[in-house]
Amino acid sequence: MWIVARCAFLALNFLLLSSRSYLLATLLVTLANVALVLLWDSAARTGSPEGLQADDRTRRRGPAWAGSAGIAIVSTIILFVACHAWLHQILIFPHDPQRADMLVVIQLGIRRLLHGNNPYTMYNVPWQIPLPYGIVMWAPMLIPHLLRADVRFATIFGVLFVPAACALTAVVEAHRGRHTAALAWLVVMSAIAFSPQLEGFVSIGHTPAYWPLLALFAWLVVRERWQSAALACGLLIAARTTMVSIAPVLLIAVWYRGRSRVAGCAGLLIAGAVVPFLPFAIADWPALRYALYGSYQSMMKTFVWTSTEWVQHTIGITGWLLARGWKGAVEPVQIAVMLVVYAAAWHAIRQDRRPLPWLAFALLAFSMTTLWPVIYLYFDVFLLLVCGALAEAAILQQGRIPRVWAGRAAASFVVLMLSTWVMVPNDRSIDAGTGADRQFLYSGFANDERGTDRNYAWIDGIHAEIVVPRRSRADATIGVLVEPNLPTRDTVQQMSVTLNGTVLGTATLKEGWQEVSFSAPSQAWRIGVNEVTLALSSAISPFEAGLGADRRRLSAAIDRLNVRTR
Repeated sequence: MWIVARCAFLALNFLLLSSRSYLLATLLVTLANVALVLLWDSAARTGSPEGLQADDRTRRRGPAWAGSAGIAIVSTIILFVACHAWLHQILIFPHDPQRADMLVVIQLGIRRLLHGNNPYTMYNVPWQIPLPYGIVMWAPMLIPHLLRADVRFATIFGVLFVPAACALTAVVEAHRGRHTAALAWLVVMSAIAFSPQLEGFVSIGHTPAYWPLLALFAWLVVRERWQSAALACGLLIAARTTMVSIAPVLLIAVWYRGRSRVAGCAGLLIAGAVVPFLPFAIADWPALRYALYGSYQSMMKTFVWTSTEWVQHTIGITGWLLARGWKGAVEPVQIAVMLVVYAAAWHAIRQDRRPLPWLAFALLAFSMTTLWPVIYLYFDVFLLLVCGALAEAAILQQGRIPRVWAGRAAASFVVLMLSTWVMVPNDRSIDAGTGADRQFLYSGFANDERGTDRNYAWIDGIHAEIVVPRRSRADATIGVLVEPNLPTRDTVQQMSVTLNGTVLGTATLKEGWQEVSFSAPSQAWRIGVNEVTLALSSAISPFEAGLGADRRRLSAAIDRLNVRTR
């Protein structure tokens, strides 16, 4: 039952992120993770190979194959349903800095790097911002970028990794006849897969790219592969600077579990954190320092703290301090909290307690006290705990780490590819006047309307954007069924069409419904979501034309957009 209790708290962590009472959520998250730290060792002993053998001797095994088959079916369904929801998010939301600028600036940095330049510089998105993320975070996104696919495929792969590991562990537990433990892992998997906050984060998220590395780090710590764990810890710091908070706990564990390796582990940790940045530090050290540290301090203290209330609507104690005007206390409080956590970790590990929960608890304490405790910081904490618990399952303790990691990666890749094949077509017809396709009308459109023989939507203004999912980069033709809003029958209107920033052409629109076609070459397409921008030459309101009281400045009505592969 210790494993069930631990899984319950792991699932509870994700549920608490949905709370709108941030002070209450802060309290409950703290209590839940204190409980996890306290019961961790008992659950770990129960899940160990020795615990399994003792458990097998005291109970009668159930129908292993039937149970494991049932768990496999249920977990597979959960994985595909979750992947469908996550893919849907990236197919209806293009990269838009007005929603979040993280992936926008990462892609600008990747393009600059591929042109042989230092990515750690200032970008206009349209506000000025540097690339504030480590190379280990955005390096996985190079793969889809080079394949001319949406970089968020790397995001979804990272998000799938831990639920896939939960699914495989649940199947093995069921095969061993441990049906309660298998169901417990299904609960954890479901809490991750159906988290509304995680689903909302997928379309703008950047941190999932390193979550497979987070899982590897947890497995190395549980196996006490200290040198490899130290290197992985350094790489995590090179992905996200918040990970520096776990380094002291790791070194404390090495001190008590393998003291002769402390110096070597410290060296590997520093190398993992520093070496990836060396080329950029040599190229422009002030720019790198400002991007990774100075810009964050400046943005938080001169904008977020003074011009918004974002911090006050987060889990953690920073918002509580700022709401009372105690700006000067934020950093001293963080230092004090971290010292207390490190002292407690030192005492616990010296008493032969397992270090993994203390690593996660240190990351939690740092996240709750940082300058802006955004919600996605907590995903790292909770997933580290889940990965630690997975690593203590017998299948992971008995298997070789590279094989185990590769198996989870393969499962994630297969689910992602199959879901993409089913959900994303080569050819697409978007009916602009129907509720089902309204989600693809990203901006510039008025409400859906229905005529005598067709549904349509007006472009309110002279610009509109339609998102078009496509899984192919083959040459295609884009056809737009359109009726311009002309002030008189004798006038015409110009409509230009742009695909992902590539101008496809301009058509002259006359009175009445008509279909205009544009050739869309392969180099303009992306695998995933594509942005089709319509630019009209004029707009006039019915009020201005003397046709009614409607003051919307309408340029054209769109009935349908068709994509046909050539």
